[in-house]
Amino acid sequence: MNGVAISVNTAQRLYWFGRYIQRAETVLCELVNSYDYVIDRDIDDGRKLYAKLGVEIDYKNAHEFLKEGVYGNHAGSIESLVHWARENAIETRHLLDERGFATLNKIYNHIVAGRDRAVSATYLEEAIDDFALILGIFSSEIGRPKAYNFIRLGQQIERLDLMLRLYDRIDLVNIELDAMNAIARRLNRHYQPISINSSNVAKAFNTINSVVDKVIQPLGMSQTQG
Repeated sequence: MNGVAISVNTAQRLYWFGRYIQRAETVLCELVNSYDYVIDRDIDDGRKLYAKLGVEIDYKNAHEFLKEGVYGNHAGSIESLVHWARENAIETRHLLDERGFATLNKIYNHIVAGRDRAVSATYLEEAIDDFALILGIFSSEIGRPKAYNFIRLGQQIERLDLMLRLYDRIDLVNIELDAMNAIARRLNRHYQPISINSSNVAKAFNTINSVVDKVIQPLGMSQTQG
């Protein structure tokens, strides 16, 4: 599998698979944390959370908040994120670990089956464990082909992206930049590592999200030239 050529389309799908999986796991964790606040401290905490993700949601109580977070008709719902992760996984199925793909299907089927039921915090915590398993499987470097580095690049960029969106923490982003740069360099030996020297969150956000183009676009150029 290490010698399998990876097209630009496949690389992008692997990358977005990694991003959606990381985003779903992070948003699930934030849902559980926010749920505690919505119950008895600040009923608007859930709205504030999704506003950071660029999504407007509405609910009347904590249980409606969980339902909206998992099944809401918006791009930040867990159902939507899992759907898009699965779509990208299906298209790259031949490159993925069997256990990771099976776990993703399990989560997807569980979510679809529970659409008409109430959502509990316990259910979300179980889903977090399943996503942590998937992330662990696809983050392992031992004996992994090049394809997995595209997934790991997606995971890492999404982590940094959410650190900025959710927490405005450029300091945390800087701590993890080396890991992202190392993955990008494995995928493109001509890649020049980025650094963030500004306290401007919007500028840092754009810099981080530009990395994938620096990795995948040269891949397309080499295939055209070859």
